[in-house]
Amino acid sequence: MKIFALAFVVAVSVLECACVSGAPKSGSVNTEITRDVAEGTWALTDSENALFNVNLLNDGVAISNWCKGPDGAKGEHGTWTVEEGVLILNWTDGWLDVIQLGHIGFEKYSYAPRTNRQGPPTSFGQAVKVLNYSTQWAGVWKTRSADAKWKDQEFYIALQSNGIAMKSIDAINTGFWQKQQGGIAIYFSDGWFMLIAREGDSVEARSWAPGADRAGVPTGITPMAQVLE
Repeated sequence: MKIFALAFVVAVSVLECACVSGAPKSGSVNTEITRDVAEGTWALTDSENALFNVNLLNDGVAISNWCKGPDGAKGEHGTWTVEEGVLILNWTDGWLDVIQLGHIGFEKYSYAPRTNRQGPPTSFGQAVKVLNYSTQWAGVWKTRSADAKWKDQEFYIALQSNGIAMKSIDAINTGFWQKQQGGIAIYFSDGWFMLIAREGDSVEARSWAPGADRAGVPTGITPMAQVLE
C-alpha cells in the first residue's frame, strides 16, 4: 500500500509539472483575450461563410479586407477594444463583432446595424488568430496602376490569408497570391501579374500586363503601402 501511495504521489507530481510546463502561450485557444492576444491578424467568416481578415493595430484601429461592401477591395474600417476578456469590433457601417473564448476556440458573434445587441446575433462563426507567414501580407494595400488606360490611378488590393486576392479596378478583378522568394506573387484572372517585394520599410510592386514576358522588363514599377488608418 505504501508503494502504491508513493507511486500515486509521484504520478500526481508529474502531472502537475506537465500542466505547468504546458501552460498555453499567448494567442492559443486556451488563452483569455488580452490586448496582446487581440493585436494582429484574424481570419473570420461572414454571414455567407466567406472568409475575410481583420488587422487589429496597436492604436485601436481595425482594418478589414471584406470586399462585399460598397467600397469593394478597399475593405472596411473601424475600431477595436478589449473589455473583460472580450474583443469588441465597431465598424463604421454600423456592424458590431464580438469575439470571445468558447469551448472549442475563439467564437465570433456579429450584430447588424440597429439590431438589439442583447439579443441573438445576426450571424455566428469561428474566429482564428492568423500566426503564419500570411500575417505579413494579409490586409488591404494601395498602389498605382501600371495600365496606361488608368493613367497612374491609385487603387486597392485586398489580400486574404487563404490566398485570395481582389483589386478595386478592372471588370475582372479577382485572383490569388502566393509566397515568392523575397515577397509574394499575385496572379489576377484578367492576366495581370504582380511581384511584391519588401525592402526594409519600403514595399515595391512590379507589374506585367497580360501577355507580357514576365522574365523581361515590367510594364510598371510602383510603390505599395498597406492601409493602416
